[in-house]
Amino acid sequence: MNRFDKHPLIDEYLSAVCDRVKARELHKEIRQEMAGHLEELMSAKQEEGLDEKAAAQWAIRQMGDPEAVGRELNKVHKPRIPWGLVGWVAVLLIISLVAMYAVELAYTGNEGNTAPSGHFLVKKAMFIAAGLLAMTAFLFFDYRKLQHYSWAMYAGTLLVALATMAWGLQVNGTKSWIVVGPMTVDWMSVSPFLFIVAAAGLLRHWGTDLRSLALQHLLFVFIPAVVYVMAPSVSSLLIYAAAYLLLLYTARQSRLAVASQALVLATMGALYSLSSLHGRGRLGAFFDRYEDPLNAGYMYVQIDSAVRSAGWWGHGFAAVNTKLPYIYSDTLFTYLIYSMGWLGGGVVVTCAIWFAIHLLRMLSVVRDGYGKLLISGVSGLFIVQYIWGIGMSVGLLPILGGVTLPFVSYGGTHLIVELAAMGILLSVYRRKDMIRIPQ
Repeated sequence: MNRFDKHPLIDEYLSAVCDRVKARELHKEIRQEMAGHLEELMSAKQEEGLDEKAAAQWAIRQMGDPEAVGRELNKVHKPRIPWGLVGWVAVLLIISLVAMYAVELAYTGNEGNTAPSGHFLVKKAMFIAAGLLAMTAFLFFDYRKLQHYSWAMYAGTLLVALATMAWGLQVNGTKSWIVVGPMTVDWMSVSPFLFIVAAAGLLRHWGTDLRSLALQHLLFVFIPAVVYVMAPSVSSLLIYAAAYLLLLYTARQSRLAVASQALVLATMGALYSLSSLHGRGRLGAFFDRYEDPLNAGYMYVQIDSAVRSAGWWGHGFAAVNTKLPYIYSDTLFTYLIYSMGWLGGGVVVTCAIWFAIHLLRMLSVVRDGYGKLLISGVSGLFIVQYIWGIGMSVGLLPILGGVTLPFVSYGGTHLIVELAAMGILLSVYRRKDMIRIPQ
């Protein structure tokens, strides 16, 4: 504490100022900031011969009426909420509930196509409730504290990923799920978010020397890429790589640094896709889906058929499609187009675009360096999933398992993590006008 802050007159003045500032978490910083200015004023007067009490009284008069000062500080530094962004998240969540209700009705009316679990609407509502609790908790959490745990977050994420690869559940050829008590967590879908938050904290203070560049290549390029290729989870590699490169760009890394890391990530992804039988099959089916329409090209053929037959208005809400698989997850957007038409699909795309625009607007107004890195990295995670998820759902991009439409697709793990990530972004924006002590 500043020594002048202990003076009774100064302490009384600062308390009166803080009483007018509603955000209590700012009080300590305001006291420190103002105590520093009062110290300068008092020191100047004491050098002129005034005693401490008289100097304190004079300094207080120079600062102004405490109630007026407090009101102005409250206006300037009060917490902010990006209501536009929150609104679009709410709209996407409402769309997800409508989609789950349609899926539930479609499965009920389709005896030949059963889902692995019913009650999609209720379960989705429960996941949303849990996610909103996580988002609210992070909203009021000071995001700057996360930076101190960057190394622990990186190490923990990597260790759990390795454990998942060794002992996790294998689904569709990928060891992505790990059992934690009564819960089953899709760790490979969670890990890109955690790696990105860790990278934002570590890169914030790393330089541009050769040692720092080598560490970046090792920790945030080579190791994650190897983990995702070995799992294998090409979707996680794609999502992580796009977000990480956007984070590097925001961190003002040199073009050479960004290009070299992008080259390594692209090379490892391409080598896996071309060297593995599964990867080659996926690419071959995408480029020539009608060569083997009943096997490798089946999903692409059914997607093409569903989208083309939908027309502007679709086949009706909760329409049954016995040939389109996994309408609750992998082909949800395709099914929404099939049932509600190109106009319905256009509504979802429009909401996703406005959501992305608000994320980029947030990035442009936040001045804190660490906050900007968090926003850019997490925004990249969201945006690439929307682009790829929509593209593959209409047959324009290769199908990758694990790519979801944020907030819309069915599932508990990714939805809770997505809303928690939104809470971190809201925490950054909430504090964008708050006083910050120089690091």
